[in-house]
Amino acid sequence: MDTEIDAKIAALSAEIHNYPTPIARCDEQLTALLERRAALLAEKEKLTAPAAATGCSPESNWINDGGFNAAQSA
Repeated sequence: MDTEIDAKIAALSAEIHNYPTPIARCDEQLTALLERRAALLAEKEKLTAPAAATGCSPESNWINDGGFNAAQSA
């Protein structure tokens, strides 16, 4: 499944790279391509993240580091 996602990301990246210019600020087609690629990258990250997980979420790491109060107590 990972190679399927990689293939889709590569195809979208190539399509974005070859997108005709000039690009209007309100171009909905390019925005849709970028959003689809971002969604695939997020999906890939979810699939690969458990293998590299430390067991703590980013929020719990922040809380364990003292959060906002750490700088004030020093």
